[in-house]
Amino acid sequence: MIRKLAAGFWVVMALVACGQTEDPGEIIPQPEEETPPAAGPEVLDLLLVTGSDGKVTVIKPDGTLVRELRGPVGPGHPGLQPTWAPVSVDGRRLVAWTELGDEGGFSVALGDVDTGEITRHPAPVAPFYYYWSPDATLLAFLGQNAFSPLEMGVLDYRRESVEIVATGQPFYFDWRPDSRAIVTHVGEAMSLLTLTGEAWSSEDIPIRVGRFQAPAWLSGDRILIVTPDSPGSVQVSLGMTADAQDDNSSPQRLILSDLEAGSVLTLAELEGAAIFEPDPTGKWVAVYDFSGPLRVLDLAGGFETVVSEGEVAAFEWSPAGDRLLFMAVDREARALKPRVWDGRDTLAFPAFLPSRVWVVQYLPFWDQYSRSLTLWSPTGDAFTYPGTSYRNGEDQIFIQRLDEPDPITVGNGVFASWSPAPRDRAPGS
Repeated sequence: MIRKLAAGFWVVMALVACGQTEDPGEIIPQPEEETPPAAGPEVLDLLLVTGSDGKVTVIKPDGTLVRELRGPVGPGHPGLQPTWAPVSVDGRRLVAWTELGDEGGFSVALGDVDTGEITRHPAPVAPFYYYWSPDATLLAFLGQNAFSPLEMGVLDYRRESVEIVATGQPFYFDWRPDSRAIVTHVGEAMSLLTLTGEAWSSEDIPIRVGRFQAPAWLSGDRILIVTPDSPGSVQVSLGMTADAQDDNSSPQRLILSDLEAGSVLTLAELEGAAIFEPDPTGKWVAVYDFSGPLRVLDLAGGFETVVSEGEVAAFEWSPAGDRLLFMAVDREARALKPRVWDGRDTLAFPAFLPSRVWVVQYLPFWDQYSRSLTLWSPTGDAFTYPGTSYRNGEDQIFIQRLDEPDPITVGNGVFASWSPAPRDRAPGS
């Protein structure tokens, strides 16, 4: 994920130097005690916060501290990138992040949110991005050592084993819903990594890729990718040949491909580098190609809806797939404007200055990060974001409830993500 999509990168980098924008809301007092809402064992309503000093904490939506998982880190420490496990395993809800040992070695730290217990697993590279398998039994990560290409490792924490399974850059990937395969986009090539027993194998997907970053696994053997447009055929399946002859300057298309059957369905014509995300139900796909507009495609009906004509820096579906959060770009104010589309109408919320960490580390690769973390609350009635305070210039964590006009501040921090909602879709469906 070293190479950035140029248009999206400069949109978000223009926000770094921006000044004060409108007041993002009042700081609310923290109640001493609060009874959490009734929920099943798989449902948490907590935020994972990274502090400006590298501290990793878990808080309630009212700002109450639940647990400090990691204390402050010193200068020169790599990005921690704390990431929620999507579901609990063996009764444990885990969070992963990177640690640097006293002797210079790196490890993947796994913290239990309920007990505070931390286990550490040595890593052969310095991890900077984490993506749990859908069943949370495996943890994939991207890392790099000095003067070496990116490497993807997979941690099986129950076996206490770490295996490097692929190398190259730029590197983007997505898990299959059954947690036993990964589709990768590395450089100009697509590959399928498959786990059989305890061994990983790799197989090339013979397709000429277009200008996009992260692929998306829809369900079963169906994936979403971008290819160059061509009057000839494009066969995207294992063991078949792609005979599109276009170069990278030609128009593109977003396609839905069944790797097993070899079928290809064109979903949208594109003009520039594209990002896209399917909703959790597999019924819709949001796509934006930096020349606009932001569109939502109905996979069953074949029609599309224009959600926004303007520039968009990031977007993400709610857990139920019934709302789309997107961050419109206000170039004049150099700010982001949160918007939520519910299928018919769009709710507008106050603009804000994003934290520098979000702008530099996350937004240029948001299509990849949207696969592994969420800004949405588990119930889909609120979202979080890191912004710079209008009053004192500090980076703070904000929560915007959909039924309130203004956000609230729940504490200091450079980035936050909400605990994931359980997936409704069965693995492999």
